[in-house]
Amino acid sequence: MTNDLDKALGRVPYRPQLPTARQVAAVLAVLSLAGPMMMGVPILPVTMEDERRRQQDEIQQVSESSVGVYQTSTEAETGLALSQRRLAQVTREVEQLTTHDVSERDVVRAANRVLAGQVEENLGGRFRSAFSHVAWDTVDLYILRDNEEYAREEGLAPLPT
Repeated sequence: MTNDLDKALGRVPYRPQLPTARQVAAVLAVLSLAGPMMMGVPILPVTMEDERRRQQDEIQQVSESSVGVYQTSTEAETGLALSQRRLAQVTREVEQLTTHDVSERDVVRAANRVLAGQVEENLGGRFRSAFSHVAWDTVDLYILRDNEEYAREEGLAPLPT
């Protein structure tokens, strides 16, 4: 009898409906904006030690995320030296040098030849990679030196090695 009544009134029988994606997103946005306070979680005061620890963790995270694999400037110096040796070796191959010493001019000439497409693709790729490593290791070194200097000035503990 209920089915006949629903058909007679032109209605679809009641069916539970799942929330739409927009409704779910709205609920999650409200919960994230309301934060832990609205959910009854107490907010603890931050002590000076907590703040120092947070700053050190922040410096460590920045070092890990934008500096690469080095944790100290000493490690970065070693990595930069190795990268420079690789670049010198590839520069010798590009410029077909027989001398042991490679100057900045040799690197610039090799870079111009690679960018102009005058060397084979494999060798050009190796040169670009070595050059990029030198650039990134140089940036890593200066960022880590700056971070270590800041930590010394602020009296923070040195970064773990």
